Amino acid sequence: MSYPPLSAQTLRYLQQLQQRLNASGSERVKTSVKAVQQVLAWCVEHELVPGNSLQLPHFSFNLALLNDIARVQRQLQQACYLDALNQNSRLDNAASSQQELKSIGLQPRQQRVLLKLNTPVDSGLGTAAEFIDIDWQQLPLAQFDALLVVENLDCFYQLHAFTLQLQYQQPLIIYRGDSQYSSGCKALKMAWSGLNKPAFYFGDFDAKGVSIALNEDYSAMLLPDFATLQQHASPAMLPDKQLSFIAGVKAKTVAAEFQPYQELLCQQLKGLRQQNMLGMRLAVINLKA
Repeated sequence: MSYPPLSAQTLRYLQQLQQRLNASGSERVKTSVKAVQQVLAWCVEHELVPGNSLQLPHFSFNLALLNDIARVQRQLQQACYLDALNQNSRLDNAASSQQELKSIGLQPRQQRVLLKLNTPVDSGLGTAAEFIDIDWQQLPLAQFDALLVVENLDCFYQLHAFTLQLQYQQPLIIYRGDSQYSSGCKALKMAWSGLNKPAFYFGDFDAKGVSIALNEDYSAMLLPDFATLQQHASPAMLPDKQLSFIAGVKAKTVAAEFQPYQELLCQQLKGLRQQNMLGMRLAVINLKA
């Protein structure tokens, strides 16, 4: 019975090993290491190293052996450690190898964001489509004049019910994301930062929400005017588990118009959930001094 293809973890080991060998030429390793055992067992199976290699306490790898490993992997149509497997889609990896490697390659939603259309379109199913799942790299970012990132998914889907005072013609509105969409949002926002256009955060007014807005370089938060927020804010809407964020929020230098909000949060320890802002007029409150 032939030895199975090398696992995703072992392919990563070979990638890292090659980087070290490019500098050193050779490396002596302990054969007790799990990844080394898998590589050597595979190499013995394909007659690339002596049959007793696993019985030795140490083994020396060099670039010539790694080149032989890559050559045999490609001949057998197994995943090759030299290929940029982590940067490829799973479809691309499947095209180059018969080996299934679900843990390697771009995750299905890694570059995707959940987007709210400014103008709903006919879905062809008798309903209007208002939200789409899209690869952010396909978006013409230059055509949008502001970015609005919405924290909570329920509020994102019901955004039409909120009174947003957002004076922009073509805002790009996306969900901040959970485990499904957060990486796409992060990548889009990094690209957006190079456009010198405003980025707004609409989420909970609590220690974590404000910390996100301040530390992720947003221009402003969408919030009710201070008198309204002060009237409705409550200690019950600032969870105890978020108190660790208070010191960081308090230490930030913020715009004058945000200072009362900062003091209410950090001194009176009051918050206001995003869902409880329904029915309030929400305006852009600048964060940066």
